[in-house]
Amino acid sequence: MLNIKKRHAELVKLLGTYSRQYYIFDDPSVTDAEYDALYNELLALEKEHPELCSENSPSQKVGAKVSKEFKKVEHTEKMLSLENAYNEDDIAAFIERTKKLCGIDNIELVLEPKFDGLSAAIVYKNGILVQASTRGDGAIGEDITANIMTLNNVPKKIANTSERFEVRGEVVMLKADFQKLNEERKKRGEKLFANPRNAAAGSLRQLDANITKERNLTFFAYAIYSDDMSLSTQMDVLNTLKTLGFVVSSRIKLCKNQSEAYNFYREMEKNRASLEYDIDGVVYKTNDLSLQKKMGVSAKFPRHSIAYKFPAQKAQTKVLDIVVQVGRTGNITPVAELMPVTVGGVVVSRATLHNKDDLQKRDIRVGDTVVLQRAGDVIPQILYPVVEERSADSQPFEFPTVCPCCGSRLVKEEKEVAIKCINLNCHAQLVERLIHFASKPAFNIDGLGEQNIRFLFDNEIIKSPTDLFYLEQKNRDIHLENNDGWGRQSVDNLFRSINNSRIISLDRFIYALGIPQIGKAVSKLIAKFFGTYKSFFECVEKLNGQVLLGINGIGKSIVDDFNNFFANETNMSVVRELAGDGNLQGVVRVTDVEKLEGDILAGKTIVFTGSLINFSRDEAKETAEKYGAKVSSSVSSKTSLVVVGENAGSKLKQAQQLGISTISEEEFLNLIRSA
Repeated sequence: MLNIKKRHAELVKLLGTYSRQYYIFDDPSVTDAEYDALYNELLALEKEHPELCSENSPSQKVGAKVSKEFKKVEHTEKMLSLENAYNEDDIAAFIERTKKLCGIDNIELVLEPKFDGLSAAIVYKNGILVQASTRGDGAIGEDITANIMTLNNVPKKIANTSERFEVRGEVVMLKADFQKLNEERKKRGEKLFANPRNAAAGSLRQLDANITKERNLTFFAYAIYSDDMSLSTQMDVLNTLKTLGFVVSSRIKLCKNQSEAYNFYREMEKNRASLEYDIDGVVYKTNDLSLQKKMGVSAKFPRHSIAYKFPAQKAQTKVLDIVVQVGRTGNITPVAELMPVTVGGVVVSRATLHNKDDLQKRDIRVGDTVVLQRAGDVIPQILYPVVEERSADSQPFEFPTVCPCCGSRLVKEEKEVAIKCINLNCHAQLVERLIHFASKPAFNIDGLGEQNIRFLFDNEIIKSPTDLFYLEQKNRDIHLENNDGWGRQSVDNLFRSINNSRIISLDRFIYALGIPQIGKAVSKLIAKFFGTYKSFFECVEKLNGQVLLGINGIGKSIVDDFNNFFANETNMSVVRELAGDGNLQGVVRVTDVEKLEGDILAGKTIVFTGSLINFSRDEAKETAEKYGAKVSSSVSSKTSLVVVGENAGSKLKQAQQLGISTISEEEFLNLIRSA
């Protein structure tokens, strides 16, 4: 029983954290499927051990407490969430329960899309909009009246003149508006929204309503609360809302039985990728309003409705096109351009097809309907085409024989899977190398993302990494600030970032060069081996990469790529121009590898989890390694210590289960200060 209590307490804490991240901060850290799995585990425990259930349990709560930044609004009638169904057995049980509660044999159901947005309640008095609020914890929401007033699709005045007339619905961001918003944020170098739901919630819950006004949000209405209305069915409610000028989904179905409802559910699942907004399931509602009232509510859910969720992590969509991309090492990768679809909480519009052999083996074609998933909940992956839906005139994709960028003949080297462009002056490769060079793990130049690099390259302002360090000097003649998307402030920030990057550690310098097979981890090994830039340069100048074979984790294949890279005189010229030849100075200074500050963490394997206040995750890793530790991304029996930040999740739980020592970030700081 002790372990059950402990697990229940862990679930309560975890679900509480995830709810706050989702409802308050609009920044979920787990997918809906992961949350649902934990929530269902909690329900199972409380069903078997009712004494564990208390008013603090997530099973008894709706949403999360309101943010302190907003004025509180008390709901006249609670805004409840919906119980979830995951299969036809759950739906059958819901229908039988409904029949039993109502004492009748046949139940009409209204099926509506389950919007993936933010619930809102809008109150009218004598026909005038006077208040709007979020759901909050169900009883108390946040006052978002000023924000709702900026939505063009919300009537500010309606024909109904009841003393109090409340409309409830969902605020969403349409897919087209979401893409446009992210494109604008990308141009400005701002963080992109992960999906339309986050974008809608983040836009609606702004303290400055002018920000909300700039973003296109849509309010879909689906419920009315008023004592003066003589409505008898949910269909009457929806029709009345349309008459009053509210936006109501056109994808609604009145069903006589479970079979009809299931057919509509499957149709919605199949077509969800083509909808203009994101949905994660279908809501089943009892059509008769008198029956809805008779059935009442539980502590958390109305008994008259249920949300039939779509299977997690997979979706169907269309292949709009297949393009081939040229990587920085010349590899040619086919990529499917997809009709945007949300998979696991993220909008996916592209998916790699890996290589020519894989594409031809799976026979994926333009125009195909495909089943998509996010591999490891991260990488978009096409599982297979739905061949029975393929058009009669469909043709297999013809892989190009020449580079789509420079026109050079493509080659397939012996024992290699990849097809490559071997022209080192191919513009596509040059651009990709520049993007890699400026990236965060390399020179970390803020304001120099893909779009700005392409602009500079296409306009022949930069051609090699060295050119970046003369950009401020060049700007006296070219005046970047006069071009669209730049501006004086962003240009000044860029120059400041470039100048800050002129001092770089040896491992980051090696990584920035973009040597095939040499990522961050191998770059650290090589830097540690040489210790100084001078020793490193002397080795590459002599093409003496064989000395690296003594390093654990570096084999002949990596050494061959290392030597081949520096055998190219263009690459050696870039290295000399950047950092000199060990005697002459370049445009950047490469620092020596720091010796260990002490052995206080020597031999220990450390894992960081949660949000850290004093470090970025990379800084924390570098600090621990400086004091002799090995840093791992996962907890195992070999882990010595787990450093716990705010909102720590599964790694903390694993550490506790394995009996591994845990310390706070502050304790970690005190530990290294004492070294």
